[in-house]
Amino acid sequence: MLNSTRNSDLLKLSSIFALIGLLLIFFNGRIANSLSSIWIQSLGGMSDTNEYIFIKTSYANASLVVGGILLSIGLVAMLFSWYQLRS
Repeated sequence: MLNSTRNSDLLKLSSIFALIGLLLIFFNGRIANSLSSIWIQSLGGMSDTNEYIFIKTSYANASLVVGGILLSIGLVAMLFSWYQLRS
């Protein structure tokens, strides 16, 4: 009984991680725009165009990587907990 509740809690938590990962992947453009706008405002509103594009691309890549890691961890944990619940 206790093992079953632990596995169902793991299934819920892994679903949340997978969902957050998907959101980070799908909305990485908006996230990169928001973070790069905050970055340029911290500089006083002026920056070189190439530097701004580099920072924006870096934020987009970072959100893709973090989203992919969270999605992968979530899916593996979901498969593990599903397998434990079945047996």
